[in-house]
Parts: sequence; structure tokens; C-alpha cells
Amino acid sequence: MIRLISILFTSIPAALWLTLVLLADGDDYYWPVYIITCGVFLGVSLVIGFMGPTFFPQSFRRHPGLWIFAQGTLAWIAAVMVLGLLNLTPMCVGQDNGDGNNDLVMCVVQTMLVALVYSPLEFILLLPAAIAGGLVLRKLNS
Repeated sequence: MIRLISILFTSIPAALWLTLVLLADGDDYYWPVYIITCGVFLGVSLVIGFMGPTFFPQSFRRHPGLWIFAQGTLAWIAAVMVLGLLNLTPMCVGQDNGDGNNDLVMCVVQTMLVALVYSPLEFILLLPAAIAGGLVLRKLNS
């Protein structure tokens, strides 16, 4: 039961990001990169949410909200790394952006800007999920 609750609360922000990207219905060259990145984000969130309570069960029971926040942060870091890797491929480099073709520097800068702009929003989404998940898990453990 602890694993299922951990999966649920760790993956809530990733599910919201994927939903927003899918609902945006963009037809620009960069939308497939964001769809793949959000899909990986959700997948990594599910795996980390499942594995977290297994590796550190005593610590997870003492500080479940902190662990959910840490798991979500690790999943976000993995998603940003995937975005960076995808932006090094022809999915970004060489694409026509309407003002010329993207070069490698432009794609790297885009990755850094996405990480800088969206990380605070991710943590704003993750914090209530971690607090709620921590409260639920504490109630379950008592």
C-alpha cells in the first residue's frame, strides 16, 4: 500500500505536465520533444515512486513527505536530462524556427531556459503533492 501511495503522489506533477502538453496541441517542431520528455518524466516518476520505499523503508516511514519530494525532484532532473539529450538530436538542431535554423548553441540555451523557467513551477506542483502524500502515509503508518 505504501508503494502505491508513493507512486500516486510522486507522479501527480508529471501527469499534470503531460496532460498540459497533450492538451496544448502544438504543431511546431518542438512538440514531439516535449511529449517524449513528459512521457519519460511520468515513467521515471512511477518507477522512482515504486522503488523509493523499497530502498530506504525505515527512513521513508519517518519522513514520507520529504522522500516524496526527493523522488519527484529526481524524476524532474531525469526529465531535464532527457530534454537536453533530445535537444542535441535533429529533433532540435537544424530545425527551422521561423527565423532561421536552430544551431547547437540555440538548442542548448533552450534546454537551460526551460529548466530555469519550469523548475520553480514544478516544485510548486510537487510541494503540495509531497505534503499531502506525507500526511496520508503518516496516517497509514500510525
